[in-house]
Amino acid sequence: MLRLKSHLTKRVGYTIRCISSAPPVSPTNPESVCIIGSGPSGFYTLKYLLSHPSPPKIVDLVDSSRVPFGLIRTGVAPDHGDVKNAQSEFTQIIEGGNGSTGVRFLGGVAVGEGERVKLSDVEDHYDAVVLCHGASLSNELNLPAYKPDGSKVEAPPVVRPGFREVVERKGGEGLSITVIGGGNVSLDLARVFAKGRRGILGESEVRDEEIKEMAEWGVGTIGLYNRRGAYQTAFTTKEFRDIYKMAKAGKTALRVDLEDIERSSNKESLEEMEGNRPMTRLIKLITQVAEDDGVKKGEGTQISVKYLRSPSEIHTDEEGNMMSVRFELQELSGEKGAQRAVGTGVFEDVQTDVLVSSMGYKASPLDQRLPFEGGRYKHERGHVEGRVFAAGWCKRGPKGIVGTNITDARETVGRIYEGTETERGEVGGDFVDFLEKEGVEYSTWEGWQRVDEVERDEDRLREGQARNKIKDEDEIRRVAMGR
Repeated sequence: MLRLKSHLTKRVGYTIRCISSAPPVSPTNPESVCIIGSGPSGFYTLKYLLSHPSPPKIVDLVDSSRVPFGLIRTGVAPDHGDVKNAQSEFTQIIEGGNGSTGVRFLGGVAVGEGERVKLSDVEDHYDAVVLCHGASLSNELNLPAYKPDGSKVEAPPVVRPGFREVVERKGGEGLSITVIGGGNVSLDLARVFAKGRRGILGESEVRDEEIKEMAEWGVGTIGLYNRRGAYQTAFTTKEFRDIYKMAKAGKTALRVDLEDIERSSNKESLEEMEGNRPMTRLIKLITQVAEDDGVKKGEGTQISVKYLRSPSEIHTDEEGNMMSVRFELQELSGEKGAQRAVGTGVFEDVQTDVLVSSMGYKASPLDQRLPFEGGRYKHERGHVEGRVFAAGWCKRGPKGIVGTNITDARETVGRIYEGTETERGEVGGDFVDFLEKEGVEYSTWEGWQRVDEVERDEDRLREGQARNKIKDEDEIRRVAMGR
């Protein structure tokens, strides 16, 4: 088993300064654990390892990014400061510790096939490895494109829901954006552009130049298109209520067609809603919006949510520029809980300048030998195989909110302490020694603290702004490495 080397505290920067005595080690009580990924699932896994009656002596958080927090930092909408407050909770987890476990953050260390560090290298140095790397591959939207004469052309660029990517596509008053996908990310996109047109992003993390561009731009319409019905809605009540409040205040317009809700209300969907309180609340709110004529008349960006429509092709002008998207109306088919959308043969064309794909993500395995199916690892309550475990999106699929990772991580940590059918065997020394021997550069928690200090420097901030993030990766590396 791995024994803590006293010189590591000084050299790498543990978040504690002493190691107390621990209970006797058994095959089910790991002394060393590596968590690959420092997003919500990684930090909640760390939390439950630290709070276990027999915590490990060492836990390392390894991430390909120089900075921690995963999608809390990079994927949460820049105006959602309440969600980003999870960073404070995660900081307390790693800095508060438990008085007996050494915790390290090792940033800038990519693990996987094709990388300098392989998963097998990590396994060689820990009693347990927990994969918390999330789902970084987007589901692609591949549509044929046609010119007015019917000739097929290369499809215009379809962008992902990165705000800067959309901003750079095309300017001009009345810009029309069509979003394929109806999850929380789609609502985030609509909300930020609606706020941007009104110039009310001052307290957000959006940069000054981006705020200026969005205000000058004036996005006219944003349509969010869902393949299935209202009862299969992917976004949450909270996110939708935020936009509804904006519309009630006259800061944007919001539309849901009652006809779409009626077409969604088949017997199977109504049965799916029975006993499902969150969905009942959401359908009530969606129906309320559909019946509220007042919110359809708000000024600024016109946001519409459409159901039972699937994109089939793109229409361009003679130069190949985006003109419209053709949708096929859908109907639901199948049993309760297993309904799918099928085409009706009825089509409608929607004029658009920018097409955004927001169809979710899928994971890819760090090692092809691991059991993997349907965009996630095959596992038994978090145990993948050998000394490898998983938590978060790569375990359950890309669904749920930040808090969903709590029970997920707790289950995986509990499974770690149950042991495995095979002996873990001896581990081969300290992982940092391995990184230095291989010439792999890594940053530490102290490096993140330097980045954090720069981003929160008052000289960088607007009034009311909490953070102005460093966007350039080379600059992040320079600051994190203290250069």
